[in-house]
Amino acid sequence: MRAAFLKAFSLLAVIGVSGHAVVEAPTPRGTGPVQRERCGTALTTQLEKDIASPIEDAMKKADVNYNCNAYLCRGYQLEDNLENVQSVKAGDVIDFHIALIAGHHPGYANVSVVDLTTNRVLGEPLRYWADWPDSTSGPPRNDIDFNVTIPETLSSACDMAGKCAIQWYWWASKNKQTYESCVDFYMEQ
Repeated sequence: MRAAFLKAFSLLAVIGVSGHAVVEAPTPRGTGPVQRERCGTALTTQLEKDIASPIEDAMKKADVNYNCNAYLCRGYQLEDNLENVQSVKAGDVIDFHIALIAGHHPGYANVSVVDLTTNRVLGEPLRYWADWPDSTSGPPRNDIDFNVTIPETLSSACDMAGKCAIQWYWWASKNKQTYESCVDFYMEQ
């Protein structure tokens, strides 16, 4: 699946998509049949056209079949991504790479653990950038290549797959666009 994702991403980058950024590693949630069922074909098709596009572009396509939250992991569903759920321990360090396609929309970004039931951040962000993307931060670029450490405080809140995800979030404030990617995990007990 990762090879197919990278192939599709490379193709999109070559043909000049309107998208901007997406988590490339670790493997983020992606689209699938459960998303299509819950979010509707029109919205899902729009998200599939450009995996790095702002959520607002897809919301313009939402129709009567839209019955999900596209602002939670882009509407991508856990059931379509079970093979990518990571088992982690407190103190584990997870490396991230963001594929930045077009970074001319400044804003802020963060990486946080999100409660998937309430769509609320648990604790403090694991990383935060007041000015993202930061073209002055490298090389190496610490805004597209970075790591996060899993906090111990998550052990009971995130003890099963489907309770939590690590969410990369970018709000491009000038053009009011939202970009997100989620990485599913659970804490080993």
